[in-house]
Amino acid sequence: MYWQNRYLKEGAVFKSLTGLETIDLPNKGLLSGIELRVWGTPGAGTDKPDVWLHDRLQKIEIIVNGSQVVKSLTGEQLLADMLYKKTPHYGHDMKNVNGVSCEEFFYINLGRHYHDIDYMLDLGQVNDPEIRITHAFALAAAHGWENGVAMTAEPSYSIVLHMLREPPAAPAGYIKTSELYRFTGGVSKQENMTVPRGPMYSNLYVQSWYKAQGLTLLLDKLELNINSDDIIPFRVGPTELEAEVVRKYGLFTMSQELTAKGNQVYPFPLEVGKIFGQTRYGTADLGLRLLVLWGNTDSIPFKTVSTGALSTDEQQVDLTFLGAFPFSLAAIPYFDPWDERTWVDSSKLGDIWVRFEGNAGMGTSVVVKLLADEVVTKYGV
Repeated sequence: MYWQNRYLKEGAVFKSLTGLETIDLPNKGLLSGIELRVWGTPGAGTDKPDVWLHDRLQKIEIIVNGSQVVKSLTGEQLLADMLYKKTPHYGHDMKNVNGVSCEEFFYINLGRHYHDIDYMLDLGQVNDPEIRITHAFALAAAHGWENGVAMTAEPSYSIVLHMLREPPAAPAGYIKTSELYRFTGGVSKQENMTVPRGPMYSNLYVQSWYKAQGLTLLLDKLELNINSDDIIPFRVGPTELEAEVVRKYGLFTMSQELTAKGNQVYPFPLEVGKIFGQTRYGTADLGLRLLVLWGNTDSIPFKTVSTGALSTDEQQVDLTFLGAFPFSLAAIPYFDPWDERTWVDSSKLGDIWVRFEGNAGMGTSVVVKLLADEVVTKYGV
């Protein structure tokens, strides 16, 4: 048994700034995961880089048999999914330096975690496997942020397949990840997000990724409901949800390098936690203060070191985030994705839904989404 990293594309250029890129996958082999590396040049002439490369990758999908979804995630959701599946981001992978470089490394897990030898996609059991990337590189506004600058040149990308050769046994199946439900928010809005019956679920996730309206700022209560109130395994508020997620998965770490302006508000990749960092290539008397994250937005706190006064100067900064809820996406604190005894066979239930109760601060622009990991053990054509 051994792992093979097979380069499917290396330094290929997207055909257009906006559109759909489709890449055929091999028709045989055990696929554990796919590396997707994207590099380009962001727009210049602004100090507000709040529309990132991951915002411009609007959908990353693995499709088989013509229309059957194996994976379907936005760029933000894929980065969050990596952390939940024990696949950390490499330190320099998230950068947005104006007019110089933007780069991100994504990894699509087909199993429960990185290099899972029990759950993989058997390409020989499906027809026409392909990866599809829906992109909008000229995007200048996303998720409530409106200060981005369009890219003017198509980025390049590489795709590396992680294949398992000579396995000791056939895989049990693969993990499908996709969106199940969404609704648009409102003041104190309550919504029962129905989970389709039939699949085996190993995890569920809720997300509210919108400017200044993350989970900790708009969620009042989150509840899992099975068989019409017969079973309610949990009912938690945002602080309890955060504690449950941290106990299960630990604190997440993410890094960013960007051009920023002091006291300017930016989207941060972790919703709760702390931020550490340092300035680069700027005034020696300018420093970065410690910042506590709450919600998914805050200002970059530059200060003049000699006086302690706040500064609005522009700087290139390296930031490290430590916290939870990557891109305002929280796993439901009921499943253990690595313990099959905690998975839910929804075909044996009367019904199942996740009840989302917003608070009085919930705006009408935020979209709340429910995602799921489904355990697929039978291939259908």
